[in-house]
Amino acid sequence: MVTRRTVLKATLALGAAAVFSGAIGGLSAFAQSTLRVRRSLHNMALDDPDLEAYRSFVGMMQAADQQKPVSWLQYSLMHGKYNGNYRYCPHGDWYFLPWHREFVMMYENAVIALTGKKDFAMPYWDWSVDRLMPQAFTDQSYKGKPNPLYVSGRTLNTKNWPLPDAWVAPDVLAKKVYAETNFQLFGTSRNPNQNNLDMSWVVRGGGAQGFLESTPHNLIHNSIGAFMPTAGSPRDPIFMMHHSNIDRIWAVWNALGRSNTADMTPSDRNLWLNMNFKDNYLSPTGQLYSAYPRDLQDTKALGYTYPDLPKPDNLLADPVRDARLLSLLAAGSTSDTLDVLRVLPAANKDAATLKVPLVKSVRFSASLRNQVMSQAAESATPSDAAEVFAIIREMAVGPDVSSVRVFVNAPALSATTPQDSAHFAGEIGFLAHPDSDGEHAGHQKTPPSALVELTDTVRDLAKRGLLTTDNITVQLVPVLREGATDGAGATIVPASIEIVVV
Repeated sequence: MVTRRTVLKATLALGAAAVFSGAIGGLSAFAQSTLRVRRSLHNMALDDPDLEAYRSFVGMMQAADQQKPVSWLQYSLMHGKYNGNYRYCPHGDWYFLPWHREFVMMYENAVIALTGKKDFAMPYWDWSVDRLMPQAFTDQSYKGKPNPLYVSGRTLNTKNWPLPDAWVAPDVLAKKVYAETNFQLFGTSRNPNQNNLDMSWVVRGGGAQGFLESTPHNLIHNSIGAFMPTAGSPRDPIFMMHHSNIDRIWAVWNALGRSNTADMTPSDRNLWLNMNFKDNYLSPTGQLYSAYPRDLQDTKALGYTYPDLPKPDNLLADPVRDARLLSLLAAGSTSDTLDVLRVLPAANKDAATLKVPLVKSVRFSASLRNQVMSQAAESATPSDAAEVFAIIREMAVGPDVSSVRVFVNAPALSATTPQDSAHFAGEIGFLAHPDSDGEHAGHQKTPPSALVELTDTVRDLAKRGLLTTDNITVQLVPVLREGATDGAGATIVPASIEIVVV
């Protein structure tokens, strides 16, 4: 039987960088020769025809009357305002991936229409390979003229650059993104209260962000600075390269044999596939148009693809494990058990600050501890396997906070404890939002929640002899937003932290 665990071992033995960064060809021939191929910016010449077309398009859109629909500003406002509210863009729910797929296509189609380059395909920035922003976007001039792809005020000379392994390393993506077989755990889960197709659910959030959205997506936005941490992020031309890569990761996940909907209930399938993103997008002629997730499932059906997509890996889903996790995300239980889940809850009103981390502990029984450690054994079967997660719910995030780092059983923890600490378990990024009326004008926005896997950290600490008690302690430390100072705005207050074993 091919399981999540055995595929991970095989992937890492072969070399995740080769598998997921395009060095090993999977599907070398496309079903249709007319498909546009989105290519990596890695080693792409500055005068590559696709880059030239994109550069020309951005220049034309920036030079247009910014009050007209077909302009750089008005296109970006479909997403949201700089230092203002999000308009239609969803974050923190299961519409994140399909909504942004159409948003990037909106720009791609406009490039084709305005430049006449009919085979244009939006490039992608593979930040697992290129840990610095590509030169085409950092040069202030191009051929003796101002470079439309350059944005003044980006924060590209900070400690976040080059982008760290903990966010984007191929083996990290292999374990935390590609090895998930359930769409809501791979991407972001649905708001558990959603019960209809009213479009207000799209921008409400309320799901638990998985690694892909909470870590590389959010943290790279923040690390770039200027427009990118805000609702007005599409005003930076690098936005499309970043989101084209997020879209590619979804396409890779599907190519590996993962289904977006096979394990959804009929009700969930209806709520996800049939949501109308009504008038969320602008055509190249300035007309509003709509899209549905049901029509955004397959890039080839949409006319484009990515090179070197992998072959299916025959990884079998563990429906019991996935159902338990999804039930927990939906229930928000504060009881000690949820069906056969062991739920170890910790309601919270305390704040994590730079000087005083937030600490929540639970005690593992000897049998539970042994169950968690036994998964590493070759003889373990999926039914024997146990994984440890933290569900960090509805975080009230101060305006000076860029992210929160999650540690396990770390002694003498402080704001300077590095990501390469054996106790580090993950980092959750937060995009900037206004203080006054929330991220989405006219809509109730649920504070962000996230799912963080602790399994590997707990096992590694045990192997190193650093897990000296039966207590599992989750610790949160905020990270300051670039340019912020240590003040009252550097706090995070989660509504609850639950440590669970599935």
